[in-house]
Amino acid sequence: MLITRKRRIDAGIDMTPLIDVVFQLLIFLMVSSQFIKPDRRVDLPTGPVAAAPVSEELESLTLVILSDNKLLLEGNAIELNALSDGLRDLIYHTDITSLEIKGDSSSHLGTFIAVIETARECGIIDLGYHKKDAPAK
Repeated sequence: MLITRKRRIDAGIDMTPLIDVVFQLLIFLMVSSQFIKPDRRVDLPTGPVAAAPVSEELESLTLVILSDNKLLLEGNAIELNALSDGLRDLIYHTDITSLEIKGDSSSHLGTFIAVIETARECGIIDLGYHKKDAPAK
C-alpha cells in the first residue's frame, strides 16, 4: 500500500509589498514635514516680582487699564509716569496696601507690567488683576 502525504497549503503572507508601502509612507512624511520651525520672536516685558491675588477681606484700591492704555486710578485719569506719586499719595492717606488691576483685553502687556512694577515699588503688598471689559467713559 502506497502512503501519500497530504500537501500542506502555504498560508504565509508575502510581506514585501507591505514593507514597500511603509517605506513609501515614511519617505512621504519626511519630505512633507517641516523640520525647522519658522522664526517667531516676541519681545516680552518682564517684571522682577510675581503677582499675588488680592485678599477679598481687605479694602483695595482700583486701577483700570483701558483699551487705549490710559489709566484710571480710583476713577480718575492718571498718566503712567505720574502713577507712582498718585499711588504713594493714596497709600499715605488711606493706609490701603492692596491694589486691584482691571485690564481691558486689548490693552498692551507692557503697560500692565509697568503698572505692576510701579505698584510694587510704591509699597503695594497685595496685588490682584483680572481681564475685564473697559468701563464706559
